[in-house]
This record gives sequence, C-alpha cells and structure tokens, in this order.
Amino acid sequence: MSAALAGCATDAAQRTDLDLPAKNQSQWRLPLDQYMPPLLNVEYDAQQVFVHKCMAEAGHEWVVRLDPPGTTTGESWNAAGRKLFSVELGETFGYGNSGEIARSPEAEQAWLDGERSRRAVADQAPEAAESCFDQSTAVLDDEPSWQVYDLAMEIAGGAAGDAQESPEVGEAASRWRECMAEVGLPDLPAVPEEMPPASVDDGGGPAIDAPYSVGDEFDVSAEERRVAVADATCQDSSGYARALYDAEWHAQAEAMKSHADDLVRYGHQLEEQRARAEAYLAENAPEAR
Repeated sequence: MSAALAGCATDAAQRTDLDLPAKNQSQWRLPLDQYMPPLLNVEYDAQQVFVHKCMAEAGHEWVVRLDPPGTTTGESWNAAGRKLFSVELGETFGYGNSGEIARSPEAEQAWLDGERSRRAVADQAPEAAESCFDQSTAVLDDEPSWQVYDLAMEIAGGAAGDAQESPEVGEAASRWRECMAEVGLPDLPAVPEEMPPASVDDGGGPAIDAPYSVGDEFDVSAEERRVAVADATCQDSSGYARALYDAEWHAQAEAMKSHADDLVRYGHQLEEQRARAEAYLAENAPEAR
C-alpha cells in the first residue's frame, strides 16, 4: 500500500466514531472494556440454557445455575474481569481477591456444584455435549463476539506494554519504591506489578492472587495485609496508580484508532447478539430476567 493510501486509511479510521466510556480509575475502566468478555455474560447464560434443553432431549441432565437479576461482580473485580487493588481491598484480602461474582456462600456453592456436574456430564457424553454447543452457536449466532474479544485482548495487551514503558510511569515507579522502602521488604521489586515478593508470598496457601471459593476459605496473615495496604497507599501517594491508569487509557484510545472500523462493526454485532441472548432467556428462562 502506498503512503498516500495508508494515510487515507488512517484518516478514515480516525473519522469513525468510537464511543469511549467515562474514566473511572477506582474501577480501572478502560476504552476497550466494552469489547471484552464481561464477567456477567448474558450470552453465556443463554448458551447454557440452550445446552440444558438440548442435552435433556438427548437424555442427559445439564445443570444450569443462573444468577438472579441485579447480581453484580465481586468487589475485587470490574465488569470486564480486571482485578482491582486498593487500600480497602488490601485490608480485606491482602493480595488475594473476592469471588468474581457477588454471590452468597450458598449460591456460590450451588454454582460450583453445577460446574462440577456439567464437567462430569461432558466427560460422560462428549459427542452429545459437542453437538449441543455447536447447535447453540448456530441458533444464538455468537461467533462475532469471539472475534471482537480476540481483537480487543490483542490491542489491550500491546497498550498495556506501551503504558508500562511510558516515562511518567517509570518516574512514578521510582517514587513508589522510595515510599515502600519504609515497609522493610528485603526483596522489594522494581515495579508494583511484581508484588508481592517471595518474602510475603511463601507459597503456603491460596491467598495470593487466588479466587475465593466456598469450602476453601483462607486467613490472610497480618503481615500480608500490612504490606498490601502499604503497597496500595504508596501507589496512590506516589502517583503511580494514576500515571499507569492514564497511560493505559491513552495507549488503548490511540491503538483503537487504527482498528476503528472493525471495532464499530463488531460493537454493533455485539449489541445485536446480546439482544438475541436476552430474548432467548426471556422466552426460555424468564425467572432469570
């Protein structure tokens, strides 16, 4: 492609309207979130209901647990599945986290039991399960979502790397290290993303960066809480969290321009696909809508 044509293509992409969400650092909301697989996924729910009905016709029980209306993500997560970190979360979970979906212990246990049951049925009747999933794709037409999810994750990965390399983030990381010096860690890493170090994460339990699960409770040590709270406090006071968030936001917004046509097209397809999923659930699982 000639330079003139390349320039025209770039200009055309930049003229395509991309709706960017309002910035929200506490939820780490980023431009590409709208194109990421959501934790509360209506398409997944519709697929599970379809497979439940399909497997029943084949003589198999496919247990489905749908979250009731109004269900939210767990406090450690944003809607796009990004793990959050703050002083408050550090006080509660250390470097661990809540469950991805805010459920009661009983609801979480029921969901886990359903997941185990589905895996067992899929192992016992793999051909029937594969056929039902293939049929669900044809009926719900959910193929476009994975195309946009793959594209969004590819763009986001490059943007995250660019953000880490920005001078502002590097300078803030130096200030963070100065702040963290008072914590007294013998193996303080160069950047917050490498926390916690081995002196805090002894590998003795699931607390570090592990999802909470019913029946697998863990006690976060006082030392882990102390370090996590200091870490989050220093990320705020040094300006690191703000610098990284702003750099990642800017990197995503800039990278999206060269993919604007695809993102806008996929965005419309996602809206239509989610509407189909909602309509299917309203007809086949009205209690969940």
